[in-house]
Amino acid sequence: MKHKSRSARRIFGKNAQAKRIEERAARACAFRIGCCFAVLIGLSGCGGSSSSRPIPPPQNALIAGKVLGGQQPVQNSEIQLYAAGSSGYGRGEQLLTPPVYTDSNGDFSISGDFTCPSASTPVYLISSGGDPGIGANNPAIEMMAALGPCGSLGSTPIVVNEVTTVASVWALAPFLGVGGKIGTSAGNAKGLANAFASVNSLVDISKGAAPGPGAPQNAVVPAKKIYTLADILAACVNAPGETCKALFKAATPSGGAAPANTLDAAVNIARNPAANIAALFDLLTPQSPFQPTLNSAPPDWLLALNFSGGGLNSPGSIALDAQGNVWAANYFISPTDPLDASVSELSNTGQPISPDGGFTGGGLSESYGLTVDANGSVWTTNEASQQVNGQHGTVTVMNSAGQVTSGPAGYFGGGVDFPVAIAADTDGSVWTANYGDSTATRLSASGAALSGSSGFGDNELLGPVAVAIDAAHNAWFANQSSESGSVTGISPNGSQVTTIDCGGEEPSGIATDAVTGGGLLGHVWTANFASSTVSEIELGTDGSATVVSTGYTGGGLDHPNGIAVDGAGSVWVTNFKSTTITELRGAASATPGKAASPAGGFGQDAQLLEPYAVAIDAAGSVWVSNFGLSTLTEFVGAAVPVKTPLTGPAGLP
Repeated sequence: MKHKSRSARRIFGKNAQAKRIEERAARACAFRIGCCFAVLIGLSGCGGSSSSRPIPPPQNALIAGKVLGGQQPVQNSEIQLYAAGSSGYGRGEQLLTPPVYTDSNGDFSISGDFTCPSASTPVYLISSGGDPGIGANNPAIEMMAALGPCGSLGSTPIVVNEVTTVASVWALAPFLGVGGKIGTSAGNAKGLANAFASVNSLVDISKGAAPGPGAPQNAVVPAKKIYTLADILAACVNAPGETCKALFKAATPSGGAAPANTLDAAVNIARNPAANIAALFDLLTPQSPFQPTLNSAPPDWLLALNFSGGGLNSPGSIALDAQGNVWAANYFISPTDPLDASVSELSNTGQPISPDGGFTGGGLSESYGLTVDANGSVWTTNEASQQVNGQHGTVTVMNSAGQVTSGPAGYFGGGVDFPVAIAADTDGSVWTANYGDSTATRLSASGAALSGSSGFGDNELLGPVAVAIDAAHNAWFANQSSESGSVTGISPNGSQVTTIDCGGEEPSGIATDAVTGGGLLGHVWTANFASSTVSEIELGTDGSATVVSTGYTGGGLDHPNGIAVDGAGSVWVTNFKSTTITELRGAASATPGKAASPAGGFGQDAQLLEPYAVAIDAAGSVWVSNFGLSTLTEFVGAAVPVKTPLTGPAGLP
């Protein structure tokens, strides 16, 4: 059943969210006679060129610093300099220097007569053992400081303490292995470099204090939470014995082995941020060395940074490019220009790249959908258009510099009609979900129509509001207007159209994974707004589609809207009404659909408001757009890395 008129279109139905956005729309529509607004539908780091042969560090490089336990020097601690590996995640690191040991003041120095694997290879320090002022060696001490590219080492003093350990572990958790080994795949050097850059935002390595010099002025860094975690580790560093036993017990993952040192304990906490929160918080004392700290136990141990600027204004869809830069579609430019939209770009560390008003032009108007293709072009859907396509919307394309490449009005062939979402495929084409007439449009990389003159999926799609691509180049659409909730898959040439009842009410977000084997092509996941559930559909290589679950619950799911899959297949969802995010175990897990987030969801203290979309970068950070605050939130190192830009199903880079 098709929609009767544009004036009847509504994305989220009769709910509080729709009312709030309709009120905004009413104010916006006052600027244009006959405006018809459809409500919200439902988003440079370090490193450089690698050298082909080992090179020496800079001539003035002298790595010197101090190891502190809390505020106390750690004597006779073993210091070793490592280079991150490239033969796999958590392995392949290289020891660059023989060990050196701290003196009675905790001081150490490493001469510059070592060889860098390449100028861009990240390096880091690990301190092990030592006497923190108790008159004996504490074997439980193991701390870390992530330094950055080997070719950029200088003579700035370094502090290795619990704060540098927390910052290094949380940012680098996706790349950490047993014993503090850091490594990545051969194809994800950029993701690792960006993770090291995040460390520089969280901590000032030269002072052992938060935040770091890499945090842009527009960033809000959770320094109190970092200090709280550092104090939890310091309890074991400075007072071994029962405090270490308590730390190791609280940092033992369910069904896993207990850690034996503070670094492994920190890794476990970072990877299990909803576990044993109260027990860990109880390790703090009024005399804890790092201040200020949290006044009460947090809802989770994730570290969230918040960013503004770059023209962010009611951001909807977000996507990441190959450099790790974040792109966002802004529904508004400003209150005085309510009908025009913009696109924002922030660096991987949250530094605004786009101007204060965002990138504009090219027909941007009432924009929610956005994707980045394999060539780095940014595609944005415009719900409305002026003087072209009967005001039924267009698609705007920009290059990586924010320059419009699709002409002054954008593309509008192939049946584009009130497009609200867009996804890129590995073959260079893009698909749009056309809410206006319940169709799908497929465009080539040059904007040529590949879906005829009126689009695909007529009489099957029902108010499509989200689209994702599977491994066979089929496009899957979330039908928000279907009575019981459904998804529709369309083959690349439109000849095969399959609609599956997914069991959730008002599916508003959709994602695909690359979990294969046993005749499987992957899975489709939907965020069901009205029923507050997530559905899973299994795709067979024979073209079959089987519903595995009509609705997972728990983990804080509350009117979910955006959905993304990480490199391990775990599912991340934004909860629009409860201002949190949810993590569910993916299809590769022994318990698909089981909540990994707490009952109230992750990020209850992360300053989210109307979280709309979610995307995961190659460093493993989870990015969320806050429609209600005009900000982006980064949960640092919370997920498993994803190859970016996302074209087709999510996969590990």
